[in-house]
Amino acid sequence: MGQNNGQKKKEILTSLIGDATPAKASGLTYSLSSILSVVLAFLFMIIITVIGAAKEGYETTDWYLYFNYLLSPLAFALVAFLVFRWTKSPLKEELVSQKCAAKYFLIAILLQCGLFCLSQLNGLFLDWLSKFGYKDTPIRLPSMDGFGFVGILIVVALLPAVFEEIIFRGLLLKGMRAFGIAGAILINGALFALYHQNPAQTLYQFCCGAAFALVAIRSGSILPTVLSHFINNALILTLTKFGVESFPLPVLIVVLAVSVLCLISSMVWLIFFDRQPKADGEKKDRAEQKRFWLYASVGIAFCALTWLGVLFMGL
Repeated sequence: MGQNNGQKKKEILTSLIGDATPAKASGLTYSLSSILSVVLAFLFMIIITVIGAAKEGYETTDWYLYFNYLLSPLAFALVAFLVFRWTKSPLKEELVSQKCAAKYFLIAILLQCGLFCLSQLNGLFLDWLSKFGYKDTPIRLPSMDGFGFVGILIVVALLPAVFEEIIFRGLLLKGMRAFGIAGAILINGALFALYHQNPAQTLYQFCCGAAFALVAIRSGSILPTVLSHFINNALILTLTKFGVESFPLPVLIVVLAVSVLCLISSMVWLIFFDRQPKADGEKKDRAEQKRFWLYASVGIAFCALTWLGVLFMGL
């Protein structure tokens, strides 16, 4: 009886959206990820209101902040589960396919060190937005005292790194190959930045998303990008914990020089010396491109409207 019900549900789903294709699954992944995160946040607010936990000042309590940060990874985990079921992708095979050469982990670390110099784009972009009256909203974090810092590293650095890479450089990037290597990298970076709906960090997040996509394509795995993503998040949290907002000019010059060297060397290697004829020679598929935009359109529209809303609220 249970199997019959499951088969009927699959038949209904197939009749509504058709058979799974890489681009269709990719576009649907983006739309579901964008919407489900908000749905879970809405349900969370209803629950804490009903049980009487939404008291004055609850927005700054550690329990609320921890739960709030857990909603996005939870949404991504649910989306990944649904997409794997729809595409009939065995999880065991997906995990085995993530093996890659050790050199890509070193490249991922060097690339992340290099991306630090591009983080200066945030400051320049914020300065430009401030001319129009824009003020960035500070990000609230749970207490970092004692073991609280370990908890933050897990919830704010590790879990987002794992699940965002599963979605963006795993499920999402797989269907973007219909755009060609360069197209997939640029679109992946743009959608990654748009998803976060933070105008002040859009340029930096685009650079990170595109760089991670390039590493994932060259290595054939998301594991190096998970490491790079975690280092990025953990570094920001560590600097925040110790109150490091800026470096003295001599130190900053040295740090930026090393960062630029790491960025150039890693990108040159990935683009020019680590070329893979089979992957680089993939042909563009216009039919799949249309399917991707169709199924991703809901998520793109939602994130774009939210991004604009955040921008106007800050003016």
